[in-house]
Amino acid sequence: MVLLALAACRRPAPPRHLLLVTLDTFRADRVGAYGHAGGLTPHLDALAAAGARFDAVWSPVPLTLPAHATMLTGLLPPEHGLRQNGNGVLPESTATLATALAAGGARTAAFVSAFVLNHRFGLSRGFAVYDDEIAQRPGRPAGMEAQRPGRETVDRALAWLESNAASGERLALWVHLFDAHAPYEPPEPFSSAVAEPYDGEIAEADAQLGRLLAALDATGLAASTLVVVAGDHGEALGEHGERSHGLLLYEPTLRVPWIVRGPGVRAGAALRTPVGLVDLAPTALELLALPPLPATGERAGRSLAESLRRGSEPSAVDLYAETEYPRLLGWAALAALRRGSAKLVAGPEPELFDLAADPGERVNRLGVDRRTFAALKTRLDVLQRDALDLAIAPIDEEASRSLAALGYVGGAAVERRPGEARDPRRMAPLFVRLEEARNALDAGRIEEAAAELSRLVEADPGNPVFRGTRAAALGRLGEKGLAVDELRRSLTGGPGDLQTLYDLALAMHGAGLRREAASTLGELLRRDPLHAEAWNARGLLALEAGELVPAVAAFERSLELDSGNANAANNLGNALRAAGRPGAAERALRRAIELAPDWADPLNGLGALEVGRGRAADGLALFERALALDPRRHEIRLNRAIALDTLGRRAAAAAAYREFLAVTARDETSYRIQREAARGLLARLGG
Repeated sequence: MVLLALAACRRPAPPRHLLLVTLDTFRADRVGAYGHAGGLTPHLDALAAAGARFDAVWSPVPLTLPAHATMLTGLLPPEHGLRQNGNGVLPESTATLATALAAGGARTAAFVSAFVLNHRFGLSRGFAVYDDEIAQRPGRPAGMEAQRPGRETVDRALAWLESNAASGERLALWVHLFDAHAPYEPPEPFSSAVAEPYDGEIAEADAQLGRLLAALDATGLAASTLVVVAGDHGEALGEHGERSHGLLLYEPTLRVPWIVRGPGVRAGAALRTPVGLVDLAPTALELLALPPLPATGERAGRSLAESLRRGSEPSAVDLYAETEYPRLLGWAALAALRRGSAKLVAGPEPELFDLAADPGERVNRLGVDRRTFAALKTRLDVLQRDALDLAIAPIDEEASRSLAALGYVGGAAVERRPGEARDPRRMAPLFVRLEEARNALDAGRIEEAAAELSRLVEADPGNPVFRGTRAAALGRLGEKGLAVDELRRSLTGGPGDLQTLYDLALAMHGAGLRREAASTLGELLRRDPLHAEAWNARGLLALEAGELVPAVAAFERSLELDSGNANAANNLGNALRAAGRPGAAERALRRAIELAPDWADPLNGLGALEVGRGRAADGLALFERALALDPRRHEIRLNRAIALDTLGRRAAAAAAYREFLAVTARDETSYRIQREAARGLLARLGG
């Protein structure tokens, strides 16, 4: 009997490897294992059947970067300090899941699908490989909006997994899938199979998870691998007046799936006690039999490994969530606390819900349950006390004086008395209108967008985002001076100014205010030296001024910070060509072509380089490829004519010069210098 009891208590060997998959913008209620009947997630459902799932999981913040920082550190945002997307760097002293895995002898790699998780924000620490190469191509979303399809990310992850599977080392792989994030553009067959595009993106992300799980089977690693899959936050999809996420703290954007499978995990367990993503890293490390993270305390996570092993409910704890995002619009931040089924959303107009009786959060119980409100508010205040915020430092006094000399308003736009900040729940209808105006702007309906943005500015004059977006519309209408004025008014002195400063520098350059543009970029780079796009813009200013050495240095720095930036690679190639460094120029231009194969500019630059090196035939082929991609780039036509001329094909060259002169006849101002050159070259041929 004693021997039988010992055998029953013996645990299987802990898993050796880890596969962590994070699903961006992924609502739990779209997963079959969580009750969805649409069949969107067969691989997640099978994983849950073979492992365990947590049914009530809270994201700490409905934003990608801070939510992932919590998953990887086991700390809440007030503790790790990353509160917004695109702002701040995780401190070197902060231990992470990856640093713990590496210390435990694991070969680590991460493959992320969006620029918002770029290595510059500090989450790469501990990963031997951190693949964040998101191609930023002209005409496509840039900066924080840049992303790549999950299938491309998984392709790279599978290549790494297959090359390391036989190494005999412990492996730890993190794959981030951004597919379900807006805009919703699911590929086939999912686009035709669902009524809602968001659901198609959910199905596509599940399919990519299936490829990763199949690779574990094929490499023989499945039996010894801990698989952890979790959403970072959800998506509102119109509920409570919010379309996307980040503005409000209702359940559609907070509740996410979390599924675990591996040796020792009780198969089929469904744990209903509310838990948080803050518990993910401590749980994974204990299941892997690795030492825990050093952080402990009220704002640190706990291990739920024993509950997963036994299939037993963990003890109930308070759950915290926040969003600082509304502050970027001049509105109030929100914070939430959940204790059992009681949920408090704190802000200028607090709300108290009973999620058991009112899962849709329709009935505010604040007036009838003041005792619960007081208890939750007291606890929430403790969790927010002395919070760390690593957002880029605001403008200091000296910088404010220098910016004022350039005409900046510097904070007047959002000056509000204490307690006056507007509740984002009341302002949500305006935010929806902002999204619609942005859609109109993206679709080329510029006058419509500008008119709506003017109405939004009138409704909320202190909103820097409304003003900044209106400035973008004015700039596209040719009102460059007005765009500069509007961007100056939208500066607040806060972390949201980073994007405003960049937009302002571009607007100033477009308005011919070159000195002011350079000063603005200098202020931006003082506050955020890791801003890759600002380095690229600084390089362009230097290149225009004929300052080749600083131009090359700025473009190289931009690419160092963001290796997927095709614009910076193309600009670097052109600067190196002008500096008489053809070999380096060719490498940079070919890199730009690799990143943006459907972009004419680097093909044109490489063609000019080839003609200059005496390879006119190669240059001609490149010009023709570029023209096929963008027939409206008339300078390419002139370059093609010069290549034909250089090859001695006089009749073809003369015809090409005439064609260039014909297509630019109505735009003599823009092409004055090129037209004069074309006339001279044509006259030399007797045309």
